[in-house]
Amino acid sequence: MKKIAVLGPNPAWQKTLFFEHFIRGAVNRAIRMEELPSGKGINFCRALKCHGKAESLLIQFCGGENGSRIDAALAVEGMPFHSVAVPGKTRCCTTCLDETEQVMTELIEPSFPAPAEAVEAMLERFGRELENASGAAFCGSLPDGTDPRLYVRAAELAAKNGVLLLIDAFRDLDAVFAAGPGVVLKINREELAKLAGTGDTADGLRRIFAHFPSLKYAAITDGPGKAFAFDGEKFAVYTLPRLAKVANPIGCGDTASAVLLSELSAGNDLFEGFRQALAAASANCLNSTPGHFLPEEAAKLLPEVEFRN
Repeated sequence: MKKIAVLGPNPAWQKTLFFEHFIRGAVNRAIRMEELPSGKGINFCRALKCHGKAESLLIQFCGGENGSRIDAALAVEGMPFHSVAVPGKTRCCTTCLDETEQVMTELIEPSFPAPAEAVEAMLERFGRELENASGAAFCGSLPDGTDPRLYVRAAELAAKNGVLLLIDAFRDLDAVFAAGPGVVLKINREELAKLAGTGDTADGLRRIFAHFPSLKYAAITDGPGKAFAFDGEKFAVYTLPRLAKVANPIGCGDTASAVLLSELSAGNDLFEGFRQALAAASANCLNSTPGHFLPEEAAKLLPEVEFRN
């Protein structure tokens, strides 16, 4: 089975509070709570395991009580990972879900910088994993204050090893893209607008392809709205399934990233691969665990994912 090396440098201990009604500015009592490891890298790897076509090795920074909780829970979950110890406490994220209105409010704690020696340790392990990898992924932003060249140097390692690289981040990308060819960008529509300087998705995609010559594919999500894919020539617009009830939307974008890279690493077509990814992302909404979906539910939703060029 193919292997994907995943950099998820900024994990979180995730608390999800479920409310019958969540009222802003009032005292809100949750009807239940769930806790588990999360963050874009963790959710990516969880979804990759559900898809079942590639294995992963997650490399992350972890520190303090939350970091220890994450390590212990991932070990129980059976997720392959390598945590680089840092002195700062790993953040906690709290999600408040209004089950009646199906509205989500996300509270994210600040993160702490990874010191230089931790950055070097992360890059050393990432380089070793790339030797036998068919793909690599950068999932999410770096912890606040961490050397921004971490992703640049990691991209250079991926290019040196000829590994297809998916990036799910949108800040400080010029030097990252300059590191080498064969990059897949998977971000959401709001992030594309900030990156390209326009709210027109088609125009934004053309702008970033003109600006980043190493960009091979781009895939854009917009929650339950339309999704988009572009290969520099052909442009596709996707319509997603209508879901009667959403249990938890967290991890949908990470699920789409994981399934897309898995399909591309196997040599499959961008446009069909992204269709598979969007079906899996929709299936992720049907349960409360971020990055988790049932393949049979994704298969049922797949015919409802339509695209046109």
